[in-house]
Formats: sequence, structure tokens, C-alpha cells
Amino acid sequence: MSVFFNLLGFRGVKRSHSSPLKSGLMPLQSVTSVAPARADGLAWATPPEHAPDTTSESVLRAFASLPTDQVLDHLQVERDGLSGAEAEARLRVKGPNTLRSQKPPSWFILLLKVIPNPFNILLIFLAIINASIPPPDWTGFTVLMVMVSISVIVRFWQEYRSGLAVFRLQMSIKTAVRVRRREVETHLPTSELVPGDIVLLAPGDVVPADCLVLEASFLRVSQSQWTGESAPVSKVASSSGDKTDGSLFDLCNICFMGTGVVSGNATVVILRTGSDALIAAMSKALHKKRGMNAFQRGIQNVTWMLIGFMGVMVPIVLVVSAKTTGDWGQAALFSISVAVGLVPEMLPAIVNANLARGAYLLSKKKAIVRRLDSVQNLGAMTVLCSDKTGTLTKDEITMRAALDWSGNADLEVLKLAVIEATIQGAAGNNMDAAIRKFRLQNGEEVQTTKYDKSLAIPFDFERRRSSCIVRGVAGGAMLICKGAFEEVYSRCSKIQTDKGDSAMAGHHRTILKQQVQTLNGQGYRVLLVATKQLAKARVDDEDSFEDIETDMTVHGLVTFVDPPKPDAAESINQLKTLGVDVKVLTGDNMAVALNVCRALGLVQREDSIDNDGPEAMTGAELANLVDEHDFDEAVKSCKVFAKVSPVQKESIVASLKKHGHAVGMLGDGMNDCLALRKADVGISVDSAAGAAKDCADFILTEKGLAIIVESVTIGRVTHANSIKYIKMVLSSNFGNVFSILAASAWLPFTPMTNLQILAQNLLYDISQIAIPWDKVDAEFLESPKSWRPWDLLRFVVVLGPTSSVIDVCTFLLGWFYYGIRTTEDPAAVSQFQTHWFLQGLLTQTLIVHLLRTAKLPFVQSRSSIHLGLSTAAIMAVGFVLPWIPAFHSALSFVNPKGSFIGFLFAELVAYCIEVQLVKMAYIRLFKDWL
Repeated sequence: MSVFFNLLGFRGVKRSHSSPLKSGLMPLQSVTSVAPARADGLAWATPPEHAPDTTSESVLRAFASLPTDQVLDHLQVERDGLSGAEAEARLRVKGPNTLRSQKPPSWFILLLKVIPNPFNILLIFLAIINASIPPPDWTGFTVLMVMVSISVIVRFWQEYRSGLAVFRLQMSIKTAVRVRRREVETHLPTSELVPGDIVLLAPGDVVPADCLVLEASFLRVSQSQWTGESAPVSKVASSSGDKTDGSLFDLCNICFMGTGVVSGNATVVILRTGSDALIAAMSKALHKKRGMNAFQRGIQNVTWMLIGFMGVMVPIVLVVSAKTTGDWGQAALFSISVAVGLVPEMLPAIVNANLARGAYLLSKKKAIVRRLDSVQNLGAMTVLCSDKTGTLTKDEITMRAALDWSGNADLEVLKLAVIEATIQGAAGNNMDAAIRKFRLQNGEEVQTTKYDKSLAIPFDFERRRSSCIVRGVAGGAMLICKGAFEEVYSRCSKIQTDKGDSAMAGHHRTILKQQVQTLNGQGYRVLLVATKQLAKARVDDEDSFEDIETDMTVHGLVTFVDPPKPDAAESINQLKTLGVDVKVLTGDNMAVALNVCRALGLVQREDSIDNDGPEAMTGAELANLVDEHDFDEAVKSCKVFAKVSPVQKESIVASLKKHGHAVGMLGDGMNDCLALRKADVGISVDSAAGAAKDCADFILTEKGLAIIVESVTIGRVTHANSIKYIKMVLSSNFGNVFSILAASAWLPFTPMTNLQILAQNLLYDISQIAIPWDKVDAEFLESPKSWRPWDLLRFVVVLGPTSSVIDVCTFLLGWFYYGIRTTEDPAAVSQFQTHWFLQGLLTQTLIVHLLRTAKLPFVQSRSSIHLGLSTAAIMAVGFVLPWIPAFHSALSFVNPKGSFIGFLFAELVAYCIEVQLVKMAYIRLFKDWL
């Protein structure tokens, strides 16, 4: 490796304070004497020695904790920048500073992705068998492939129309930045930046790589793309000390690739570029294949159940039929038709139509579905992990109160704050805006005394305060200062009390500090307001600001809060009623998060821990839970997680899923991406970071829990109608196969031809096309619903043989009443088969109205008009079909006996009574229906 870099002419350099090295190539052999840590000159390309591992997060934490000079030494760079030769050599080693783009798949690729549905694969397999075993059943093959095509088209069109958002992370980064190369400033493409480059940032710039701040002047950076928090954060040029705890995004001297400069200027040194950057590490994690969600697991389990049914029933039918007829070839063909009869051909199409119908309803509720599976997963959701800002709160700072030093409301403090905020004007921050918007209890604006503006001293993140100088009507000048408590308090020597100005005594200081601690503990942000009388209203030298803002008098406190949304508490209660537990995952501090969550009723206890476990934990506390069981228990009991990292969010979701929960994740920052992908249903908003929207399963056009409440209900309606169809069609098909098995052991002929079975199933499935529009009983929507294969198996095993009772009655009629007992008369056999076709189709179609509800049909619960018309139409078509001569030869029908119509009516009535009695017993025994 060292020979390779020597051939490239790579120069390894170590920064020297006494004599900066001039540009030019250094022999590789001399590197050992300059940078002994890496003989190949690549010390700049390796993490600091005390980095616990080489992940992007740990490396950035290690750099943040080092003094600036040590960072520059490690990167082997001077403050005047790299030489062109150095940068070129490093570019050859590290590669361009670009991110791998994820281009949107073509429509053809998307089409291929939606085909491998377990149901589709099963139907394709059966279609191939139909076409490959002589004589080939091309009709059956065609019907099965048409059903697969319908299913694929429905899913493809919905997902293609919704749009497949993609990663274009490099598109959000400006193409050129100002770079210092050997004291010469030049504009270079961001793709040519290398570790060690000195970059100059200005307002409007997008940070081109992960950087360390060397110099900063009032630098504020928006990290909303990462954290979802709209308020910009201050970045300063100082060592962050030990940063093993807390959020990565709290590092005050690190700027992350893709974040934006809101205000101020800075000189930064590039630490990590291209595939080493934090944003690239996130991108790599997001390229991994997603695990199965709740819907996919349910579909897979149902598919395996169907395969298990076929594996048991088909061999039995084969053996029984062959022993009865003596024709193994015909018995094999008949057993294949039984396999086809077990699988509802339109199952994928109707399930996808249900999901598409749910997606359409969600679009009316300001939610855009990107992946159809998420519609059903909403109904199955048992835990919703949500961020705080903008979802539970308004994401706007609101002034709460103005208090004196002892905590009582004080109008004078309010007036002083209003005057100062008004003078700051448009140059002020969001707290100034909140003060100006504040209204008294009667709704009136705050009336202040007359004054003239003399000077405004703006807020900055180094001073952490702002001031103004005003002149009153009497000609006196006064300084008004407000800012962070510690900064203003340290510059005050007096305090305003009921008796006027007085020196701050010990009890004044104690009470004031306790008041601030209490307010901070309740989640309020606090500013201290102070004044100072001046001899003159003008300042000649701006450098004397620091001298003016001394020996001030404390007047009181101004408190702020990001208030909860008006509908947040109601939405949380509605979710609880629906059986959905809400957990808050936020990057904000614990005090603010707890204050909001207590106001919304999410957290009840004042302390965070009791015998049931903690209700609130920080990311640092979670990181200390090494044992997996302890971590899972903490996740189970906690309601609020503050200052959690992206990986911790993903781990929380994974822990919940591991214990059987269907998990929803609501997030809008890049730090939510891993959790969004891990969740059963990822939810984002239209204003979210592009990567977050790409990871989401559906996107809200407005951020809030109210939309999710409605979406959960729609998801449960979708699941209800899907599970109705699946239970009804599988129990019906199983009953048919059970009846065929009984007939095969008794009759010398098959009770129905292969084409008749296929036609019966197809007509029944067509009658169920209206299922997505059916009504759902309110009781079914009260709790989360998921795919339960064992419950489905129990339903099929109980209700399937129930339908066989009526089938056997039809067999007995044919055997004894009509005397059809041999194969000698083909017309008589066709008569037997026609009778069972009629009875089977009409009973299984009519019985939909009994099976679709746990209540008394037609009286306590009625279907939608769509389902009523579709079932009535198919029953009418099925009834007249045997009388149409065109179908006599095609489907081996003959005209039914006139007397059979009376028997058929009696069988329908008897079957309804039988199913209703079985349903009542089933519900009493298993406490459940659908």
C-alpha cells in the first residue's frame, strides 16, 4: 500500500506551528519523521485514536471533543488550507465528495416488484400445473392468469400513481463553495472537497460535508432536515468536551452535511466527505432490504395455511377418488381441480382492491398512500411512536407569562420585554415575535409608556442576550436587556422589589434561582429582563457594549412554551380508545418533552420511575441498558424518550415489534429514517426531509394526530372487509372440498366437473368485488386488527363442514329422490351436477350476509347497497345459467328438475338458520367472529 501511494506522489504532511510547510511533494520516506502515527501519510484519513469505533457518529464525537489544534494536526492541515497538490492527492485516495444517488425505478422495474406476492405465486403455480398436465386445461390456466394480472395491475397502478419518491441527497447540496487553498480563496465544486479543506460558510450555504467549526460569527444552522426541529441552532468554535452522552446533533462545534446556514459566518475544516459522511451512512442503512411488515407476515401465513390445506386435502381426494372410480389419471386431474378450488382465484385482486379503496379514502383525509400494505397496517397498529414538535405541539414559541423575581405576575416586566422586542423588530428572533404577539387576558395589546428608540443591540448566540437603549419623555436614558438567565444574571447587582431597587441579597438570589429551576423543570424556556439607567442615550463606541451591560437591575422573568395543539389531547384519547398506545420519541430535552406530555395526559406521574418502570428516559439512559431484557422492559413501560439517536429510535421500534406489536412511526427528519423503515407503517409529512418521505409508507399533507385517528379507522375498515372475504371464501371453498371428498367416497362419479367448480368459484368471487364498499360494525373498529392464521384456520374448519351439511342433503336428494346412482346415464349425471352447482353457488353467495357480521343479519346489521346488489345479481345469473342452452355444452349443464327449485328454496332457508345457530355458538365459545 505504501509503495502505491508513493507512486501516486502522495505527500503526507503534519501541521507545524513554527514553520508551515510549503507546497510541494514530500518523499514518502520522510513521512515517518513528520507523522509517526501513520507511515503511509494517511493519518488524516483515519479516525482519532480515542474514537471507540469507526462509525460516523463515534468519529464525529471524537473530533468534537478534541482541541482545534489537535484536530488540525490529525488532519495534517494549516489554517491557510491545503495546497492544490495535497488536495489532489487526497481526492485520489478518498474519491469525490458525492453521495450515491438512488434513481427512481422505471415502471418496468416497479411492475416486476409488485408481482412476487405470495398469493400471486401460488396462483401462477396452479396455473402452470393446469397447463402442463395432459390434457391441458387452458380455460383454467387463462382464468388464473387473468386473476393474477388484475391483482398486479391494481397494486402497480396505485403505487406508480402515488409516486416513488427517491434519494437525491446530492441535489440538496450547492454545487460550489468558497475554499481556502494556501491562503487563496477560490470557489470549488463540492465534489472536489477533501478532508482537511478549509471552507468559508455564509448565510444561504448548504454545509457540503461533515465539518468542525474553526471560527464562527453568530453562526446559526438549521438542522431540521435531520432532527425535524425548526428552530436553528448555534454553532461555535470551541471544544465540546466529553460528548459520549446526549444527542449527536447537540455537538455545538460540528456542522453536518446537508444542513443549512441561516445566519452568521464561519470558517470550518472538512472532517468527513462522500461515503464517510453521516448522511451517507444513513443512506447506506436505508438501502438495506426492509423486513416484512405486519401485512406481509399475515399474507405469508395465510399462504402457508393454504399450502398446508392443499398438502393435506389433495392427496386424500386423489386416493379416495382413484379407489372409487379406478381411474388414477382422472383422479389426478380431479385432485388438481380440488387444489384450484381451495384457492380463491380473486383473492389477490380483491385484497388489493380493498387496499386501493382504503388508499382512496385516505387521500380524502389529506393522507397520500405510497405503499398499499400500509393501509391495512394502520388498522393493525397497536403502538404509535411520534415526534413532538409540530405533531403534539404547534412548533411555534408562545409567551406564557411575565413574572417578578418571586414568581408573581408583573405588568412592568411585561412592558419592558415588549419595548425591547418591538425595538428589535424584524432582526429579532422567534421569542421577540412571541412577546410582540402576547395579549392580556382581556385580549388587548400591552400598552407601554412613550419612548424613543436610541439604539438596538441585536441578539447573538455568543452573548445570548439582546438589548436596547431608549429615551423617555423626561429625557432620561435606559438600557433594557433580556436574554438567557445565566448570561444576564451574572451582569446584575441589584433587584427590583416592591420597595424599589435594592442590592441583591442572598435570599433574593436563592428565590430567583429556585424559580428559574422550577420553570425549567416544567419545560418552560426562561429569559431574564434587566435594566440600567444611563447618563446618555447614545453610545460612541460599539466595543463598549460589554461595559454598558453591567451593574444592571433584575426586574423579572419572561417564560415561553411551545404549546400543545388544541386537538392533540383529544386525538391521543381517541387513539387510546381505539387501542393504540402513543409513545413520544423526541430530540428535545426531557423537561420540555415531559411538560408537553403531562399536559396531554401521556405521562401521569411527576417522577419518572416507579415500581412499574420508568415513564420517561433519555437516550443516554437507554445507552446504559446493556442487557437486552432490561432494554425491552424499559421500552415497554416508557412513554417519553428524549434526546434519542436515530439508531436508538430504530431499536425502540424493533423492540416493540419483537414483542408482537404492530408499530407505527411518525417522523419528518432524517434521524427518523431508520425507524420509519423499521416500523410496520412509516408516517411522514409533506414538509419532511426528502429521505424521510422516501422511507414513509404514507404521507400526511398536514402534520397532526387527528388525521392519524381517522386513518386508523379507515385501516380497520379495510382490514375488516379483507378478512370478511378471506374467511367467507376459504370456509366456502373448504366446505366444497369437504363435500367433494365425501362424494368421492360414495358416488361413482364426480359431483361437479372441473369447469363447473371453476365457474362457481369465479361467479362467487365476482359477487365479492363490492366487498371494499361494505359497511363494518362499529364494534369491530374498537380494537386493533391483524392477520391471525390460527383464528382463520379455526373459522374455516368450523364453518366449512357446516356448509357441507346442505351439500350432503343435495347428494341425498339426487341419490334417493331422483335415483341418480350410476354413470350409465350421462344426462342424469349432468342433472346431479347441475343441481349441486345451483345449490352450492346460491348458498355460498347468500350466506355472505350472515358471515359478514357478528350480529343478526338484515335486522341488526345490513350490508352496503353495493354488496347487496352484487350478491343479488350473481345469484340471479347463477340461477338462470343452467337454463341457457349455450352453456349446456360448455359447462355440461342440463335443465334442472322443476321439483328441485322447491327443494332449493327450502335448503337456502335451512342453511341460513343453521349458519346463524353455528355463529351464535362460535361467538359464545371463542368470544370472537371476524
